[in-house]
Amino acid sequence: MTNKMNMMTTAALFFLAAGIFTSVTILSAYQILFTLPLIYFTYMAFKNKDFKLPVSSWFLLAFTAVALLSLVVNFDLIPKPSKNFGRLKYFIFGIGGIFVLRAWLASANDQTKKIILNTFFLSIIVAGVYSVFSMRTDGRAKGLTDTMRYGYGSAMILLTLLSAILHHQKLGKWFNYKIAIPVFLIGFLGMYLTYTRGALLGFLCGLPFVLYFFNKKLGYILGGLAVLGVLGLVGVYLFGSGESNNRFLVNKNNGSDVIRRSQWKAAIIATQEKPLFGWGLSNFHSQLKRIKNDYDLDAKDYNDAHSHNLFLEIASGTGLIGFILFLGWVLAWAWESFKAGGLTRALVIPFGVAFVVSSQFEVTFDANNASMIFFLYGLSKR
Repeated sequence: MTNKMNMMTTAALFFLAAGIFTSVTILSAYQILFTLPLIYFTYMAFKNKDFKLPVSSWFLLAFTAVALLSLVVNFDLIPKPSKNFGRLKYFIFGIGGIFVLRAWLASANDQTKKIILNTFFLSIIVAGVYSVFSMRTDGRAKGLTDTMRYGYGSAMILLTLLSAILHHQKLGKWFNYKIAIPVFLIGFLGMYLTYTRGALLGFLCGLPFVLYFFNKKLGYILGGLAVLGVLGLVGVYLFGSGESNNRFLVNKNNGSDVIRRSQWKAAIIATQEKPLFGWGLSNFHSQLKRIKNDYDLDAKDYNDAHSHNLFLEIASGTGLIGFILFLGWVLAWAWESFKAGGLTRALVIPFGVAFVVSSQFEVTFDANNASMIFFLYGLSKR
């Protein structure tokens, strides 16, 4: 049975690698196939009295319970309950994935790992090339999975890929850095051409950590340049005047950010209205129009389904209790990854920095990126 579950995990990971940047439909095959190994290996961990979880997982488990409770107490206010309850699976995949990936890594050979990794590389290339060609009609790279989720997801994982390239000698034969280099360049071009400011900021903030963990001196020099670049963009944003044709050079009064700030304010108000358990996980949108009208906020006609900030989205949906537990998970994962040292520190910390920074401007828990984030979380606990 264990061998069959490991084979099913391999199939699931193939669809994960193929779908993150290309298709939600392909990604759904990963979710279906991954469920059985998750149940089996979690059960075996209980049976063999080997149910050991890091502190971060206990935070995530507690947050999942609070998120579930938030949906139960707000059930009558949720337009499509099945969709909201379905989002719980990403957190469960993160926790149970620890047991699945431990077993899979112990059995998978280099050829299997190479096939899955190269599938992921191919998906990055396909998505990047498509993004470049989409510029012809849209003037801004769209990506196969839409502009935002493609841009933000790419910014996070490209840092991990760059770190893997720099540390390739410590990885197995399944990782070919000569292939990874052009994949990184194509992926970066696609990400840049989305002109997604939050994604680029997250990438630039994570870059010094990539370089520092490879070579401290190089990290200080090039990392310092990255910091100067970030400060320059922030300076233009805060103190620049007028609009710019370049999205990276617009000031704080541009129309897009007026909308974003109105979403943030609405999310804060939503949290204040229901501070304990919020309005239900991912249910902030059901209160958005009312809040904007009641409190006379800007952009009343903009009723997007999220708050453009993951942490505010969590707070408005699950209350301060959920927010504290979620923040506990983020901080505990960061500390555990840093303390682990070696490849775990080098590959995960830059990703985490980009995740936290980018999540200030977008709800990064869409289907594609949530699957990627919680897969990497489970993998980091191997």
